[in-house]
Amino acid sequence: MVFDSLAAFLLFAACVMAWLLAAEARLPSRVNIRFAAMLLAALAAARLPGLALSEWSVLGPAVALIVVPLASTLLALGLFAFLVRPVPVGAAASGLGLSLAAGLAAALSGVPAYAALCPIGGGFLIAAAVFRDAGAARASWSSLAGLLAALSLLCGGFALMDGAIDLAEMFLAATLIGAASQTRVEAQANGLAAVKTRG
Repeated sequence: MVFDSLAAFLLFAACVMAWLLAAEARLPSRVNIRFAAMLLAALAAARLPGLALSEWSVLGPAVALIVVPLASTLLALGLFAFLVRPVPVGAAASGLGLSLAAGLAAALSGVPAYAALCPIGGGFLIAAAVFRDAGAARASWSSLAGLLAALSLLCGGFALMDGAIDLAEMFLAATLIGAASQTRVEAQANGLAAVKTRG
């Protein structure tokens, strides 16, 4: 009970932090990360009534099965836009539509494995982008942070598949903060490069 409420509180705090950290990011990353932050904040808020009243305890898991696929797809799109290039609009819209379908199928059938496909697939997508970019001149910190975000997203998917919503919340909070801080570092580096070229 205490760990559940702590996980919900930390997820909400991570959403607020990610919203602020993503303020200077490029538009494709900023929109996806902020949208994911709003969805995960809704998940944290939906968990609180179930912690206070036992008759509302089914609300959090049902919301998680719908929100987690969408949020993990948005995080993968935001990190992919940062690490490689923005995903075309049609492909991104198709991915979000499939994520919503997976979340609704998981919520209606009660099978979390459908919802877990999106964070697991998103984690593999980010990892592939990191390994593709490993030979480029990008700083190794970006590659390491991207790989950690991919691992965190994968762990969140496996935790959701096992029904451990509180652990999935913690892993998603880590992915959210990692993605937002990465885009902030990139924005600051771009600002420094612009100042040097002007000088």
